Amino acid sequence: MYRWLLLILVISSPAFSQQVIEGRVVDKQTGEPVPFASIGIVGTSKGTSSNLNGQFSLNITEPFSIKISCVGYESQLINSVEDLVVIELKPTIIQLREIIVTKRKPVDPARIVRKALASTQHNYDNKPHLQKFFYRHYCKDDAAYGRLIEAFVDVWKPSGYKGSQTTAGEREGIRVTQLRRSLDKTIAAQGHEPIGIGNILHADIVGYQHRQKKEQIDFYNTVSNLKVDFNYYTFSYDAITVHDGQEVYLIGYTSKEDSVLTTSGYLKRPHATGTLYITTDTHAIVKAEQKKTFGAHTIETAAFYRKYEDKYYPYHFIQEGESHFPDGGSHVYHVELVSTEILHDPQQSFVGKLPGKEELRKIPYDSAFWKNATILKTTPLEDEIIRDLGGGASLNAQFVRYQKYEWSTSDGGNNSEEKFAWLRNFNRGEQLLYLVFWSSSCDLTCIRQLEEAKRLQRLYRNNLTVVMLSVEDDSTLWNQFVLRYNHFADGIINYRIGSKSDLAKEFRIKKTPSFVLLNKHGEPFESAHHDFTEPIREADIKALIGSSQ
Repeated sequence: MYRWLLLILVISSPAFSQQVIEGRVVDKQTGEPVPFASIGIVGTSKGTSSNLNGQFSLNITEPFSIKISCVGYESQLINSVEDLVVIELKPTIIQLREIIVTKRKPVDPARIVRKALASTQHNYDNKPHLQKFFYRHYCKDDAAYGRLIEAFVDVWKPSGYKGSQTTAGEREGIRVTQLRRSLDKTIAAQGHEPIGIGNILHADIVGYQHRQKKEQIDFYNTVSNLKVDFNYYTFSYDAITVHDGQEVYLIGYTSKEDSVLTTSGYLKRPHATGTLYITTDTHAIVKAEQKKTFGAHTIETAAFYRKYEDKYYPYHFIQEGESHFPDGGSHVYHVELVSTEILHDPQQSFVGKLPGKEELRKIPYDSAFWKNATILKTTPLEDEIIRDLGGGASLNAQFVRYQKYEWSTSDGGNNSEEKFAWLRNFNRGEQLLYLVFWSSSCDLTCIRQLEEAKRLQRLYRNNLTVVMLSVEDDSTLWNQFVLRYNHFADGIINYRIGSKSDLAKEFRIKKTPSFVLLNKHGEPFESAHHDFTEPIREADIKALIGSSQ
């Protein structure tokens, strides 16, 4: 059986002899894709990885030599354009455990894993270095995609892999240098982390391990406990294959089956299974896969490592989570991190923590950079996501729109009427706006009415945006109230317009709370059943949504 790789070369900058190589790794016999192959430029730390469909793209400068490697294949070197038409990657024979034991001494899989976890300082770089990554992240609720983020991330490791960490950023510097994203239309928009860099870095089983014993799986903590809770797992020796000319053990592992008694009966604790690919000579982990399950929730991770000079570095991390809820709904997220370059220059060092929402908002957008950057090639599915989220707009256009939207919805105590005017115009033809005018004198009845508005936001989030408009003049009182009653939850937008607001005059607001529903044209919805001092009826929202379908 042979496999081949088809690459199409496009000249992107003749002045510098730069070329963009694009291709797809497929099975010669079946045409099936070969994902996550390492595509590296020999003599440099630059490279990329093939995507789920086996596709890749890479910027190179002639003369070049490209090394393509993947677990289960013989590595291939390409040195000329003529040789790039068809590349046959010869697969290696996977020897199953039953065959191996007749030829060799019995293998102790637990001992191999212990040795691998103890050999990280020998196999991975312990010197300070900077690794540059491309980041892609998308989410969907049920069948609707609602979020897409792409970024370039720098990770400075001042001690390299000298000792594992318990969390991303514990000893290393992390910064986002480039960013583009869509609006977040998911139901978890307000609860989402601004960017999930920490979680995807935790897929690095070499770099991150728990230090305290738990003797159980922490489902929502993505850091591995394999080393500290070693006896909580059982190991199996499954096969031997080859990676980059070296024999590799395939060691499976599984956590203990466990349950806990609750008021509704026994509940199964989180469970984990996985496979480690470990070289037979140096016991380096070159690939790690894991699946965690907890009730109706799953998290799958994968980490891939390649050799640069005499040390291994991660080149591709993948994490995908899926949750199913009692009401029949679901949420799926997918995150990938691909290495593009490694630098050992001490002048590249920096100190930086995981960026928050405000830091991300300040990153200037460089459209020229994105035209020439080496990114993980999108799959047809991801191209569809981009179209769905932006209504046909490019990701570049969506990013500009996102920045403006973030400006309009953040820090609602400043320039609030200007921001609301932009939001109102932005929503024309898109969503209903449910305006709730209130002040800090809001009593218990008022609070219940505001909570009902939040419920409607959750229920009709694809067609309705709730905007809390406070006529409070005291910014401190306004902020305290918003925080106390969690008005930032569930996608609620908050503005403090003050008692002399032109907006309150426009809608003839005489007292608070008052409630106004704007149709998709941005005009007040008039109903014989509705007084502005009474909350909007759900029946009116349904009718208005139905009339605009």
